[in-house]
Amino acid sequence: MNPDDVVKEYGADSLRLYEMFMGPFDQPIPWDTRNIIGVKRFLERVWKLREKINPKSEIRNPKQIKNNKIQNSKLESLIHKTIKKISEDIENFHFNTAISALMILLNEMEKQDSLKIEDYKLLIKLLSPFAPHIAEELWFELGEKKSIHLEKWPVFDASKTIENSFKLVVQINGKVRDVFEVPAGISEDEAKDLTLKRANVKKWIGDKRVEKIIYVPNKIISIVMRI
Repeated sequence: MNPDDVVKEYGADSLRLYEMFMGPFDQPIPWDTRNIIGVKRFLERVWKLREKINPKSEIRNPKQIKNNKIQNSKLESLIHKTIKKISEDIENFHFNTAISALMILLNEMEKQDSLKIEDYKLLIKLLSPFAPHIAEELWFELGEKKSIHLEKWPVFDASKTIENSFKLVVQINGKVRDVFEVPAGISEDEAKDLTLKRANVKKWIGDKRVEKIIYVPNKIISIVMRI
């Protein structure tokens, strides 16, 4: 496989990204040029995301304000988790999972009504080790005068990488019967109380006797009933 041919058709950044995204860097992976189109489309989406940058956007009603706060809070947390993930993955040569984290962040940014230029620049910084050419081009398109590769690497805020909630899985006699979101760090008594109030749980329990309830913190609650 002549890399010059691949670069000519798909671009150097697509080739670089695909080589790192194929799988673990220390393992042999079968080559399939057809799969390059996926990472090429990812780079095209990063480029297109510029259209969401709108520093003059205004929020006009209370519902928009609430939705915007929810969006921003979720995105801010994901940004810091992504910086942490990619920083660790680069150190450990886990390039494929680092690129996966970038794709997850891009998906979330695409859901935003509008995007702060600072957040978009941060995405470009995180992308730059993997796709240096498009990152450099976008950096200058945003009005920067010095190379993106002279920028300091982003630093995450550990307090913003902590989950504020989690999905509690409810098992009844070994089978999953419900899943709902609860605050992180919820106590065992609170978890049991909220679970037993759930309509779906009440339906499955019916008039049967609950013999025991087992709670695994931040993961699962298991209800054992007499059959």
